Amino acid sequence: MKKGKPDLAELLRKMSKKGYYPTLSFICQKSSVHYSEILNYGLNTPIVESKATVTLIVRNLTGMGLIKRSIINSRPVRTVYQLTEKGQKLLEYLRAIEQLLA
Repeated sequence: MKKGKPDLAELLRKMSKKGYYPTLSFICQKSSVHYSEILNYGLNTPIVESKATVTLIVRNLTGMGLIKRSIINSRPVRTVYQLTEKGQKLLEYLRAIEQLLA
């Protein structure tokens, strides 16, 4: 697997892991979200059990090119995450599959 360009099997394997799809949906719903919001969402819903898992999910989604990370130079410095076009398309496809299975 090349970094940033997973093949289909790798993409499906990662997206099927606990927390990936809900986190991607949460970021889409909020449009622009701070890391702390993702962390609170992940820990306050029964998605994940630790901060390390949330961090791993966010890093992997960023590495797969599904979300982008932006730094806001303010005091304090803030990190913001947004869906990429690729992430938006994937989410649309996953939701369509979800509808087919319903």
